[in-house]
Amino acid sequence: MDSPRHDPGLRFLWHPGSHDIFSGYGLELAPSHLVGLLMVDRPEPVDPSWLAMIERVFGSYQLTPMTQSGERGLVCQMRIAGDSIQYLTDLPHPQLGALRDALVPLLEDLPAVTLLLGWSTEHRSWMSRIHEPRVPLFSLGMVVGTPGAVHALEAAGQSPQEFLDRHAYGDWGDVPEADRQENDFSLKYGFRILSAYTTKTGERIWVLTEADRSATTMLLPDEY
Repeated sequence: MDSPRHDPGLRFLWHPGSHDIFSGYGLELAPSHLVGLLMVDRPEPVDPSWLAMIERVFGSYQLTPMTQSGERGLVCQMRIAGDSIQYLTDLPHPQLGALRDALVPLLEDLPAVTLLLGWSTEHRSWMSRIHEPRVPLFSLGMVVGTPGAVHALEAAGQSPQEFLDRHAYGDWGDVPEADRQENDFSLKYGFRILSAYTTKTGERIWVLTEADRSATTMLLPDEY
């Protein structure tokens, strides 16, 4: 499915109590989900053994300069702990537009590396741990979207991948208990699977995977 054009905000991993100190930044896929750069060479160069562990878990990784002095950031998805979302903020930056534009391509091909992040008041820093990759429960096949679904995602400023991931990993969204049980049955015995989600603007979107797993469609209920 072609991703709709949207304008996710650029959020910084702010150090509370400081004016503009941050440990990374990313485009906001959801309130607790960013894709962008996490500073790894500060206060000292990153431990090679940690990078080796990242490579073992995710297969590869990418580092890119974040400062004029060459300190690097890790290209990754960042899952923010609930009590730390309050420290994601907008910050004044002289190259704000350039930073955001450099990250936009990641929306089309999300990095595999995913870290769980939270602000530690004890250490006065952002702490990370590896988010073990999950295996999708079934294949989505060819992903397509109806005009209504694409427009709804564009209006909400949300990526289709956000909902496709939930669907593929068994989060059926806003469906009755009977439909959840039906999906669980369909997952086991090879029938169609239907999830329902609500965008930030309140629009309801369905994600439907065919019984043979050849295709998945994102659509509005009245387009069914």
